[in-house]
Amino acid sequence: MIEILIRTAALFALVGIATFALRNRSAGLRHLLWAFAVIGAVLLPALTKIAPFQWRVLPAATTVTSTPHALDGAALKGKPAATEDVPSSAKSDSQSPAVSSAPQAGNDLDLASALLVLWVAGALLLLARLVTGLVAVNRIANRANEVTDNAWRVVADRAIRALGVRVPVEVRRSDEVAMPFACGLLRPVIVLPANADTWNAQQREAVLLHELAHISRGDLAMNVLSHVMRAVYWVNPLAWLAAHRLRVEGEKAADDAVLRGGARPSDYADHLLSIVRTVGNTVPNVALAMARRSDFEGRLLAILEAGVPRDRLTRARAFALAAVFVVVVLPLAAMTRAGAAMPTAGEIESALEAAPTTQQNTAPLPEPSATVAALASALDDATALVRLAAVQSLGNLQDPAAIAALAKALKEDTDVRVREAAAWSLGEIDDNRAVPHLLEALKSEKAPKVREKIVNALGEIDDASAAPGIANVLKDAAPEVRRAAVQALHELDDLNSLTPLMAMTRDDDVEVRRNVAQALGHFENPVALDAIISMTRDSDAEVRAHAIEALDQFDDPRIIAPLTAALKDASPDVRSQAADALGSIDNLTTAPRALIDALTDTDRDVRRNAASALGKIGDEAAVPALKKLVGDTDAETRRHAVEALKDIGGAEAIQVLMGLLKDADPEVRKTAAEALGKRRGD
Repeated sequence: MIEILIRTAALFALVGIATFALRNRSAGLRHLLWAFAVIGAVLLPALTKIAPFQWRVLPAATTVTSTPHALDGAALKGKPAATEDVPSSAKSDSQSPAVSSAPQAGNDLDLASALLVLWVAGALLLLARLVTGLVAVNRIANRANEVTDNAWRVVADRAIRALGVRVPVEVRRSDEVAMPFACGLLRPVIVLPANADTWNAQQREAVLLHELAHISRGDLAMNVLSHVMRAVYWVNPLAWLAAHRLRVEGEKAADDAVLRGGARPSDYADHLLSIVRTVGNTVPNVALAMARRSDFEGRLLAILEAGVPRDRLTRARAFALAAVFVVVVLPLAAMTRAGAAMPTAGEIESALEAAPTTQQNTAPLPEPSATVAALASALDDATALVRLAAVQSLGNLQDPAAIAALAKALKEDTDVRVREAAAWSLGEIDDNRAVPHLLEALKSEKAPKVREKIVNALGEIDDASAAPGIANVLKDAAPEVRRAAVQALHELDDLNSLTPLMAMTRDDDVEVRRNVAQALGHFENPVALDAIISMTRDSDAEVRAHAIEALDQFDDPRIIAPLTAALKDASPDVRSQAADALGSIDNLTTAPRALIDALTDTDRDVRRNAASALGKIGDEAAVPALKKLVGDTDAETRRHAVEALKDIGGAEAIQVLMGLLKDADPEVRKTAAEALGKRRGD
């Protein structure tokens, strides 16, 4: 929404500058420019989706910052950092603010949500006010009596012919208002005050010419649209200015129509002044009242000023101005954020150093219960199976009082099975006071199975302070240890793990590489994007699939090329995921040729995902290929093609959808029927 606000603000500013430069030209010209501004603001959100190009001029989101709060939040990971769980016995009133307070990213998210709620609430309030005004005006018009006096009809018919009004217009009289106004979008009505019969012929003609000018120029619809636009963009002061200037210039343009009809400026000004002076209650803003106190002074001066152009805007001139306006609006619609700049190595290092560390639980271990003490003594039994059973039981109890005994067994027991079980038990207890013991044992342990269990335990405990120690075993000779290390770093979710994980993209073990691709995608960090892209060319299909899945987490133009290349991958899973990921890229309005070609893929999942992606992109160039896909032998694939045609729209797509009303599959017929109902505007 911030981007839309920037675009609309630029639009209003440009129109404001243009109308100021044209201040000595006709009011009709300035009113048309403000009308284009209102229409453009309403259409800009849709135009951004179909803009034929992108203009990357808006500020890019910061990727890396050197402040602890920014790093702890979304600057590098795209999500709030997790605080370490600390047993309640270890918490105290002296806990540091960095741990006891919520993460900064969470606060930012709450603020953003609150602002969004405020925005929506304001918009709904203004829209409700608009609806209330429309209802009130409609009631006044419905209760008013039709004017049947021949004198009024003669004047009205003459004014209608003079302005070339082609729609039927009713003239009514009401004792509920003291000011004439026009209303009604489908059935225009001019409502006159009860004292209108006291006006002379010139005054009557002036009033009717003024109100009929609003009707002939389409001011009634533009007035309502300006209220809708202002409700949507109410936080932007320029939106209020645009709606105000539209109404003011519209009134001046209607005044010019009266003066072109032959009215003397002084007589017309005097009549308007008498109306303003005698007005008691006014009508809602949604009705185009003839004179309002708020902007009357400027209108009066414009009426009396000599030499002001009052010529009527021709259709040719209006169309030419519309063409120029489209040329101006397209770059505004194409405005988007610049690609996020890659951080330098120094920025990454500084940011990582500034990251807050996890609060370590330093409370003394609790005194062991009788059961824990008995099992701990059994760890000295001469029989390995007894020691193994005791270790497993201590893990099942999950009592932190057993940490010391289990750490001793992990370090000193001669049986591999016992040490392996001791590592597992420490992970089950899930207390970060075991982390130093596990890291110490990891340095000296010779058995790969035990090292694997130690790493698994560190991952279970989920203490970020263990990340450097786990990273040290990423080059372990045993592949199962490296697999466990990658998985543990994935679970720790610590930014310090990024650099060592990126170095593992070419590990000899395929399972390691698969885990690395998943872990790097989990971080959702642009720092790792190049490493993930390199893994899309891995020799293993599953690694490539995981890498493509990881790229789906990013909204960066750099991922388009590797995803497009993956559409030609030998693995159907990779091709299918690549097609799906291309459909998730924001601001992608031109479909890669390879994605359109994927509609003929031999794998039905690829065809389905390609169709869905093309529907999201909305490129009409895909319609001919989708037209062929609706004849696919697979009914579900045909349904995907129908949905894509519905999303893309256009005359050719509608013709295809109409033909599908006779498809053999009832779901396809149903989807086509629903799609045609939603394409009413085409």
